[in-house]
Amino acid sequence: MATGLLDPASTLFQPLFAALSLERDPLTVSSVLNWPVLRYYLLTVGSVTSLCLVFWFLFRGWKQVSKLGSGTRSAFIILALLSLPMLGLDLFCLVQFTRPLWPGYDPETTPPAALATTIRPDWVNNVMALSSLASILAVALPFLVNLPRLSFRRIFAIAKLSFKEAIRKRVLYAFTGLLLILLFGSWFIPSKASDQIRTYVTVVFWAMTVILLMVSALLAAFGIPADIKSQSLFLIVTKPVERVEILLGRLLGYMSLLTLILAVLTGAGLLYILRGVSPEAAEESLKARSPVYGLLHYENTGSEREGDNVGREWGYRGYISGAAATQGGGQPKAIWDFNSIPSALASRKSVIAEFTFDIYRTTKGFENQGVGIGMAFTTRNYDAEKLRLEREAREREGKPALTVEELAEKFGYYQPAASITFYDYSTGTVEVPGKLFANAQTGPADKPPLIVTVTCKEVTQYVGMARYDLYFREDETARGADTLRFSWNFAKASMGLWLRILLVTTLSLVLSTYLSGVVSLLVALFIFLLGQFQDFLLALVLGRVSGGGPLENLSRLITNEVAGKQLENTALNNVIMNTDRVLREFLGGLLNFLPEVQSLSFTEYVSNGFNIGGADLAANAIRTIAYLLPWLLLGYHALREREVAGPT
Repeated sequence: MATGLLDPASTLFQPLFAALSLERDPLTVSSVLNWPVLRYYLLTVGSVTSLCLVFWFLFRGWKQVSKLGSGTRSAFIILALLSLPMLGLDLFCLVQFTRPLWPGYDPETTPPAALATTIRPDWVNNVMALSSLASILAVALPFLVNLPRLSFRRIFAIAKLSFKEAIRKRVLYAFTGLLLILLFGSWFIPSKASDQIRTYVTVVFWAMTVILLMVSALLAAFGIPADIKSQSLFLIVTKPVERVEILLGRLLGYMSLLTLILAVLTGAGLLYILRGVSPEAAEESLKARSPVYGLLHYENTGSEREGDNVGREWGYRGYISGAAATQGGGQPKAIWDFNSIPSALASRKSVIAEFTFDIYRTTKGFENQGVGIGMAFTTRNYDAEKLRLEREAREREGKPALTVEELAEKFGYYQPAASITFYDYSTGTVEVPGKLFANAQTGPADKPPLIVTVTCKEVTQYVGMARYDLYFREDETARGADTLRFSWNFAKASMGLWLRILLVTTLSLVLSTYLSGVVSLLVALFIFLLGQFQDFLLALVLGRVSGGGPLENLSRLITNEVAGKQLENTALNNVIMNTDRVLREFLGGLLNFLPEVQSLSFTEYVSNGFNIGGADLAANAIRTIAYLLPWLLLGYHALREREVAGPT
């Protein structure tokens, strides 16, 4: 069975689009719809609603409670009483944020207060989650009582008005800026075939993201404040219109217009990419791979989970060396266990396996020369001793050697070559017999159906790999461009952008119910940017940022101190470090309320030629909508509290 490895010495084009680096596992619907996640969601939202209940009741709520109907008043009082445990937890956590100022505080052994959910007993978290639900229902009670009075006809009427108003605003002229990229982008975008589609997709989505997010924030942030300034909102609320209908109508109108614009820009961007790429790049990279991933672990290395550490700053990949087996140990190996194999692969003549590894050289080697690796594919039915005896028997009897198909079908074994040469960050391809997958369909249930073992064949070199660097292609692997699959994948990436537009539009609209247009715009974009840099904020909270906290880093900049040097034990430095610890505690709490933004970007999937999973997209949609529901409830109450006449 021939391998389809690309040799740069004989090929002008080296595909790079299979080098997909995933810092997180793709989401599934079951990963966001389960009790631990729902409990965390209730605790997070309930921690805010319980505090809001207290402040509202103390300042003006007790007067309004007395005016409620007997049934509504009783329900509110019961829910408010049930939310008291969550209020107690809120006060406890607020006190915990000041722990760095307590005597005997050890930042090395004390986890941030924001992580307390993971160290409390389950039964405590369950009780607190139910208390949080009670506080959420208490805050949402006015909306729930008026829910039967909602009219979709009035919502659509307000949406239609918002749609027309948005079209008349000059802010839509910003989309003409995209024409500059579509008309003249090819002048500046590199034409190297191996990077062409990656660059085109990145540039198009970057331009669409910046323009659409800015326009959506501008439209939503200034809509309601402009209505109040022109007093048109006063005319609306004197009609039998619910406040939530105004909010939902505005949101529906803006999102309808932005969705229409996004669809047009997606089509224009896709046509630009399909028209602009060279035939060579289209043939090799215009795809949407559907990969089947396994679980990676290492043997005979420094760590079973992380492999050997070669000192690279980015610890995404683990490494194996080409060292021979040592006494008491074996040769370093990287092993992928495929616990789930699609049954459709068993009916194919061959299945494509692709891999993209990294080379870490301890010696210079030769120019344009790759590194040799060993690769073996075995199923759960593979028995090395049984195969050895069969080969010896055939040799004694003078029978022909086992063919590749016989090895795969009868013994569950396939080795493409003694040594495979691959090149740094180029995609290697191996054709695996389909009969191997047929063999993997049956066997002991306690073993993974298929195992792939990789070793390094050169003593002075290291080979780096991550879990997602090796996979089987579930999609049809006919050579050439797959324009249809690529186009649909491009459209799914636009759906991720649509979720970000929904996020920014809702935040801006909700904030504008109580704040001015400029302040709403700035705060919404600030929240969005904080969500974009959650990984950095988490590293800051956990103390993994070089140079310490924000104030400590500022002090180092002023005094020109290097990040690795410990600060002197002075009174000022002690104040700085203790203040940083308190800030980290509050930042840890803030992380619970930031939106997930990075997971909504699927540009890397499209640019590298990988299919965006429908489950991943659906799970992100559920998570985004769940995040926005409390914000809409906040907007409803903020609009009710404005000095505007109205029935509710």
